[in-house]
Amino acid sequence: MSSELSRPKPDFKGFGYRIAQIENNTHCNYKCWFCPNAYDTPAPKACMDLELFSHILREIRTVYTPWELNDVSFATYNEPNLDETFKEKLQIMTSMGFMYEHISNGSMITTDLTDFLIKYPQNIKQFRLNIPTLDESRWKNITGASVSVMYKMFYQLDYLFTRASQLNFGITVIVNGDGSEEHKQEFQKVYQKFQHTKNINFSMTGLIDRAGTLADAECETQKMASGEIDWGEQPLRCNAGYFENLYFGIKGNVFYCCHDYHQKHSCGNIKETPLRELLKSDSYFQHKQNFMHEFCRKCEQARPLQTVN
Repeated sequence: MSSELSRPKPDFKGFGYRIAQIENNTHCNYKCWFCPNAYDTPAPKACMDLELFSHILREIRTVYTPWELNDVSFATYNEPNLDETFKEKLQIMTSMGFMYEHISNGSMITTDLTDFLIKYPQNIKQFRLNIPTLDESRWKNITGASVSVMYKMFYQLDYLFTRASQLNFGITVIVNGDGSEEHKQEFQKVYQKFQHTKNINFSMTGLIDRAGTLADAECETQKMASGEIDWGEQPLRCNAGYFENLYFGIKGNVFYCCHDYHQKHSCGNIKETPLRELLKSDSYFQHKQNFMHEFCRKCEQARPLQTVN
């Protein structure tokens, strides 16, 4: 069986470089309509301890030079700033020469964190905040959070943005949505709220159904692109380059893709086996093939191996 892509191609083509995504904690305080957290059962609340975190970074360096992989992100299906050791983890990464890519919903960017980042500059490459709306009447429907969270966030982000010139990194506000007229209106409202601030970039970004796990996702004004995808038995590759990245779960398990919400497909645990051995083992390649056959075949970011785009 073979398939053509039955929906518009997603805009995101991948980072263009390797990145290590480390699940620093498992909790998110939102249930955005375009996230599996709104429909599925999230993992129990937990934070990765500093010893395991440091061990993962050291293991990465046994396999990759800084030229090959030097970027780390905490974004999985969590809010990274709910980690009480977030600042300590930043300092560990900086001391080891890694660069950090922040992806957050912005709700926990406290004034204390802003002051810390000004006083103690860290190796932060990008600082992206996903804010899908600032419309009071639509806030809860889109994010699943109370309006009081939005008010608090607006105050904290205003504090951050007015001090952007004192930071050693740029800030990008991302407005996720389905590309509809309603999505464009949400983008305009977010832009109008913060347009007076300097050194802030804005981006209107499309959505991914995450290999079919969000096929029926919608809110009152937006919905996920429809159209079943099944690439069948043909050999596949990842058009977003996700297989070039590393993914570490909260307990040290190494998995294959950020779309794998429950991290069902793992090649082993870094606490039990050195990373170099995991990535070179026969089971790693076999598990990857199984993952592509069972998971990637339903993903809009997959492509038949012989195609270019």
